[in-house]
Amino acid sequence: MKLQKIASLVLAIIMILSLGVTAFADETPETGSITINGVSTEGVYAIYRLLDLESYDTTAGAYSYKVNSAWTAFFETEEALKYVAIDDAGYVTWKAAEDDSTVATFAKGALSYAQKKEIAPVKSSENEGEFVVTGTTGVFSGLELGYYLVDSNVGALCGLTTTNPNASINAKNAKPTMDKQVLEDSTNQWGDTNTADIGQTVYFRVTINVHEGAQNYILHDLMLDDFSFIKVSKVEKVIPQASGDPIVENAVEGEDYTVVTETENCTFEVVFDKEFCDELDTNNKVVVYYEAMLTRNATIAGEGNPNEAWLSFGETLTTTHDYTTTYTYGIDIVKTDSQNTLIDGAVFRIYDAADGGNEVGVVLMEDGVTYRRAREDEVAEGKTVPIVVTDGQVRVIGFDNGEYYLEEVEAPDGYNKLTARQKFVISDKNLDATFNGDVFSTGSGVHVVNKTGSMLPETGGMGTTIFYVAGGLLVASAIVVLVSKKRMSSK
Repeated sequence: MKLQKIASLVLAIIMILSLGVTAFADETPETGSITINGVSTEGVYAIYRLLDLESYDTTAGAYSYKVNSAWTAFFETEEALKYVAIDDAGYVTWKAAEDDSTVATFAKGALSYAQKKEIAPVKSSENEGEFVVTGTTGVFSGLELGYYLVDSNVGALCGLTTTNPNASINAKNAKPTMDKQVLEDSTNQWGDTNTADIGQTVYFRVTINVHEGAQNYILHDLMLDDFSFIKVSKVEKVIPQASGDPIVENAVEGEDYTVVTETENCTFEVVFDKEFCDELDTNNKVVVYYEAMLTRNATIAGEGNPNEAWLSFGETLTTTHDYTTTYTYGIDIVKTDSQNTLIDGAVFRIYDAADGGNEVGVVLMEDGVTYRRAREDEVAEGKTVPIVVTDGQVRVIGFDNGEYYLEEVEAPDGYNKLTARQKFVISDKNLDATFNGDVFSTGSGVHVVNKTGSMLPETGGMGTTIFYVAGGLLVASAIVVLVSKKRMSSK
């Protein structure tokens, strides 16, 4: 039978047949071997004898098989009898189609049964001396002749082959890889980093690069307190074409995959169905899209907020972990007079435009001092508040990159209120301020200066009194001069 594509599968079935020579009843039964080319140093290889070989004729191409006693219950199942027929004498023949997919499905069903029923392999590379490796070639030898199931935990073996009595197969142990990315909303580009507001929904994408023999694919994602997982929004299977755009198929939750949120070592898992994995081929891609909210526990600037994902596959293997980092920033609003001395009493709101636009809502945090960006639900419920400056400064955190506008809605007593919104820009860093006592010193905080006006004159106030005093002084001076002249005249 022609079985090439089964090379891409996690397991393979192989007939181990004896040499075409005459055997005598009193001779020791011949033994055979299975050679696996291209083994992985991380791999675990095991073989199971499904059927015993009683006799054969290589010239006629005739082989007589009976069920191995360890597998009797399996070959009595309805699932197994879809593929083989067993006559009254116990001889086994293949009755199903001989295409790669059919044989692969039978092989995987047999392996699943062995794992479920804990059927021990005939030999395993985990047992010392049973699998001899030289370079990239490994050999199981001293095998009773029969029909063998070969399993690897690192991916597919390279084929279903029949040799007498020694079988040789090639193992393609290429591992799947994965790439995790996050969406930067300002550019609509996917990459390793992005910036976001606290309370903003952040969009992630993981691309799994598939290799033949996909088995037990599970995507894991770990989020710390800085993120709150929302949902897996979409899973796509991407099939490249020799020419033109690839074919994109949407996987169905509950049929092709299951999302599990109650896990021990991660935030959630996407567990791919066995049949879905069986249909994957080399160069296919599986793309998983999911969402999370950046929470109030997010790190402000600094090392940012990392998020990691990894793929487990085979029986025990995993890919390397891949990371994205989401950054969010804070500002210091500084209120001073024209001498840079801090002053209290100003009240501000933040907008996204110089005129009109939308207010950037904030809420006061539990410390009673710091403000943060409000979530959408907090805005909808009317929980946002104005920003009140205390001791001439206030901290507001959780900003995405972008242009913002600060509007003074109330000025300190005795100071003139700003007549226009003041622009500030966040670009991959905080706008931090430093102080020398009660004087704004350096830094890039959002610095707002208020000026005082002069006191205007009032009726009955100092404004008229000064004129009365000046006039009185002039009259007194005139009297003194007049008296002096009269005295001089009389003399």
